Amino acid sequence: MGPVNKNGVGDWKRIIVDFAHVVELLFKEKLRQTHSAFVFDNIDKYPSNDAFTVGAEKVFKRLQKICNIQFSKEEISAINTAREKRNEIEHFEFSITEHEAKALVGQVLSFIFSFADEHLNLEWKASHLKDGKWLILRQYTEFYDDLLRKAQEKIDANEIYVIKCTSCHNETFDVDEEACLVCGHSEEVLECKWCKEPYIFSSCEYGEEAQLCPSCEWKDGYAAANFEKY
Repeated sequence: MGPVNKNGVGDWKRIIVDFAHVVELLFKEKLRQTHSAFVFDNIDKYPSNDAFTVGAEKVFKRLQKICNIQFSKEEISAINTAREKRNEIEHFEFSITEHEAKALVGQVLSFIFSFADEHLNLEWKASHLKDGKWLILRQYTEFYDDLLRKAQEKIDANEIYVIKCTSCHNETFDVDEEACLVCGHSEEVLECKWCKEPYIFSSCEYGEEAQLCPSCEWKDGYAAANFEKY
C-alpha cells in the first residue's frame, strides 16, 4: 500500500520543488567541504560576498570532476528527475497524477538519503528507516523501491520492450502500452523516421514535427551546424 496522505497538484509541486532544492543544497555542501571556493560559479571571485553560487548543472559536473564521485545509473535518473521536474514546475505548465508524484518523490528521497549517508555522513538513511518520526518519508521510499522492483520483474518475465521514461528516467517505459511501469507516466510513442527506433514525444525539442528521436535529432542539428552531410 502506498503513502496514505492526499495532496493536490499544488501540494505535489511544492513538495517536488522542495526536495529538488534539498538535492542541490546537499551537492553544494559536498563541494563546500572539499573547498569553499568550489561553491561559487566563478571560483576566481572567492571569497567575495556578492559572487553567485554555482548552478545545479555545474555543481553536478564539479562533484564528478573535483570530488571524484561516480554516480550510478539509478542515481543519475533520480538527479535528472529532481532537476527537470523542478524546471517544469517553475517555467512550464505542470500537471501530474498522484501515483506519478508519489513515485517521483520516493525516487528523489531515496537518492537524498543515500547521498547524505555516503558523502556527508549524516546518517539520514538509517534514521528514516528506524525512527517513527520519519514514517511518512519511509512510506514514499518503500513505495518507489517496490514499484521499481516489480517493474523490473515484469520486464524480465514478459520480455517487455522498454525505453527510458521522460519522467522518472528509468528504463521502464513500456513501448506497447505507452506508459511507464514505475511512475505510470503515459505519453505517445513515435517512430523515428531515420533509425526507426521508438521515442517518447516529449523527449525531443521539435517533437512530432521533425519525426526524429533524440539521438537522430542531435545528429541532424550537429550536421547542420557543421555543414556536414550524411
